[in-house]
Amino acid sequence: MNVVAVTQKGFKKEENEDRILIGKSVIASGAFQTKEPVKLVAIADGVGGNQAGAVASQFVMHQLAQENCVSEKAFLQINHNILSLSAKKQEYYGMATTLSGICFFPDHSEVFSIGNTRVYTIQSRKYLKQITSDDTTLHFLLSTGQISAESAKSFERKNEITACFGGGSSSLFKMKHKTVEGLLSPFLLTSDGVHDYVSVDQMEEILLEFGWTLEACEQIIAVAYANGSKDDVSIILGEV
Repeated sequence: MNVVAVTQKGFKKEENEDRILIGKSVIASGAFQTKEPVKLVAIADGVGGNQAGAVASQFVMHQLAQENCVSEKAFLQINHNILSLSAKKQEYYGMATTLSGICFFPDHSEVFSIGNTRVYTIQSRKYLKQITSDDTTLHFLLSTGQISAESAKSFERKNEITACFGGGSSSLFKMKHKTVEGLLSPFLLTSDGVHDYVSVDQMEEILLEFGWTLEACEQIIAVAYANGSKDDVSIILGEV
């Protein structure tokens, strides 16, 4: 297995509210690379004022890292725990985080997601395919035909999420699971600070040129910044 990843705080932000999980390692900043087999890869993007977003994503990732296998029961318990934590401190009230990731088994992969972090795979070594679907107001309006693709480009609430861990209410927990036969490889995970500013075509071109490398991660992030991203940015690339 080859996994490379980068996460860093957004423009003029005090702290990175994104977190990356590779196996048992939770990464809050910088680059990471391993060729050792890992069971889990995931990205979380925290939401909340006064740095509570970083607390939320760190908390969920730390708890997820303790799990040997992802399950609905485990995710429900983690959500219960973050709601309990947010109720203990006023500055944590309503804190939330998205989460998307992959759990690898010998003969299949489990893809899980909540919110608007994403999992992609690549077909024919060239074409990216999004495996997850965004839990956002914009995605709902698009999928129900209430807004056109053209109008979506200027939609002001494009990052408004409709499902998450925490958020002050258990009703927001709507985790999605998908079983993929065989090992999902190659794979790409991104936070919205990346995929909202880098088109699929641009990512495909970079991956074709640089392969599944740290340099490819850095190039994709550079394009996100050039296209106006001021958000935290996280990306994981890997091959099994």
